[in-house]
Amino acid sequence: MTNVQNRERRRPRVLSLVELAGPAVDRLRRVADLTLRPWTETHELVDPIELAAEIEQHGYGALFIEADFVLEETFTNAPTLRFVGVCRVDHRHVDLDAAAAAGVVVANTPGRNSQAVAELTLTLMLNLMRPVIEASHFVGEGAWADPTAGYFEFRGTELCDQTIGIIGLGAIGRRTAALLRPFGCRILASDPAVTPEEMQALGCTAASLDDLLAASTLVAVHCPALPQTQGLIDAAALAKLPAGARLVATTGEGVVDTMALAAALAGGRLAGAALDVFETHPLPPDHPLLSAPNVILLPHIGGATDVTIARHSDMIVDDYLRFLAGEPLRHPVPPDVPS
Repeated sequence: MTNVQNRERRRPRVLSLVELAGPAVDRLRRVADLTLRPWTETHELVDPIELAAEIEQHGYGALFIEADFVLEETFTNAPTLRFVGVCRVDHRHVDLDAAAAAGVVVANTPGRNSQAVAELTLTLMLNLMRPVIEASHFVGEGAWADPTAGYFEFRGTELCDQTIGIIGLGAIGRRTAALLRPFGCRILASDPAVTPEEMQALGCTAASLDDLLAASTLVAVHCPALPQTQGLIDAAALAKLPAGARLVATTGEGVVDTMALAAALAGGRLAGAALDVFETHPLPPDHPLLSAPNVILLPHIGGATDVTIARHSDMIVDDYLRFLAGEPLRHPVPPDVPS
């Protein structure tokens, strides 16, 4: 019996280079042999040629990734590969043309971290309104000698009194809007792909980018990192914000010009900013944001929750099982277009 015949008689084999968790793992193991070697444990990305050799050697029919790259040389040299699951919405790590040429199906997990990133956005907004971090340090460092000092030194403002501008109403922007609505703040939104009627249904008022910037006391940047959005929030855009405005950026690497933002904070025109994404990760040690006043800087943790991992596990395993059963995928890449 040939090696190919042997492989056809075996259970499907799956190599996961991304962390999987929850009941989805058991569901997968009931029908397939799973090799689980996530990059979060190895702290390494696999060379595309070496990845192809491993897939071919072990007869893997499916590959799940998050940070690794699946390039043309992978597809060319791994003829057993039939399915690639991308555990994120961004599928730029996969050469889709090469996948199509090799007859490999690709799926992704849109919205897997939208709740996590939206919650972090709200957390940062609240921390900009109320200086929680500074007040905690004040107590922890033993500076709280006068019992009334905190009332005067850490007086904040309230979210309900803000006009909040959301730039980008994708999955994360929509979840942010939903979380904000109970606070009673006014919400403006700018997104050329969303109609004013859709925005109204989400509790937002449609606005051009310029009008949004001119009216917002707090801006949340949620547009994706695309060539046309790079540097969108530059010095000119920041100058349109009202004096004392605040800005939060948890999505869209490079959308905010961080040099211009650092200058606006240093000059005192903006009251504060909080960022979880930057042009580079990590920030260079001489970046002016590191010494800017009234800024919260996080190491790209927006989607880092246990629930996000369980969610992408459910989504990608569900689509892989659909693939095995010959059923339409829920999240194919590119998406199915109705005829």
